Amino acid sequence: MFSSNIGLVHTLFAVVAIASGGLVVLFRKGTKNHKFLGYVFFSAMVVMNLTALFTQSIYSFGPFHWMAIGSLVFVTGGVAAPVLYRKNENWLRIHFDLMLWSYVGLIAAMFSEIAVRVPAVGTVIGGGALFWMLVITSSVGTFIVGGYMINRQRRSYF
Repeated sequence: MFSSNIGLVHTLFAVVAIASGGLVVLFRKGTKNHKFLGYVFFSAMVVMNLTALFTQSIYSFGPFHWMAIGSLVFVTGGVAAPVLYRKNENWLRIHFDLMLWSYVGLIAAMFSEIAVRVPAVGTVIGGGALFWMLVITSSVGTFIVGGYMINRQRRSYF
């Protein structure tokens, strides 16, 4: 099932990030619970993205590796915002946007992974047109729904 131990660690931390991030989104903000689960989410995202940089099951270094780097930037910026930008009146919005978009990206990656592993398509298809159609369609759909939900929440917060 897993081509390497790195793939197993990557997947386990992805599951932790999905679960902890989902709870952060659902629970009340600013509480000790929110902060604790936020740090769990952040830590899991860091491990997941770093292990993604060392997976080579599809390409030696390709678009998914660049997305992992982008994800690291977003989640690190989101965690850093309360510390580095606390004096800026927009620190909370920066934190809100970066953390939620990093979660939406994680969910898009999950749906892409599921889409390319459905039995009708076979296990990971090596980069053909069907593979990219499934990845792009599932990602764009997730980003559209996620963007709608983020904008709706943003209006009630700010």
